[in-house]
Amino acid sequence: MAASTSPSSAPAAVAPAASPDNAPQPLTPDQLHAATATVTAEPAVEPVLSPPGAPQAAAPVTTAAAWQSNKKVLALWTNNADRNGYAFVDGVGWKRLATNSDSVHEALLMLATSAKLAGSVTYPEATDGRIHEIYLW
Repeated sequence: MAASTSPSSAPAAVAPAASPDNAPQPLTPDQLHAATATVTAEPAVEPVLSPPGAPQAAAPVTTAAAWQSNKKVLALWTNNADRNGYAFVDGVGWKRLATNSDSVHEALLMLATSAKLAGSVTYPEATDGRIHEIYLW
């Protein structure tokens, strides 16, 4: 039987040999550094793509008195930066969730998740363009 070859020219990663008794092995200095290195993300990074099947986003509303009613949340996006969650609202586009506290941000993210799974969402347009409150049913 012929040996199969990988289409990639990159070398395959080789797992370290297991000890005879399957005991844990100490990490090498390189492995320890890789495991403890912190990854930092740019704060305020925004999503750049629309979810599949999403219509074009409407022009942003600029008044604080406007309400977005009976909208669907089509997608959610976040990264590992603090308070950096977005919801893609049908007909509106990407809207950043409020960032005034961790608990507010997490609560809005949970409501937006519920809205994505089932139901419609209504929220007032804020002057800063973020979602500060959500009405969900």
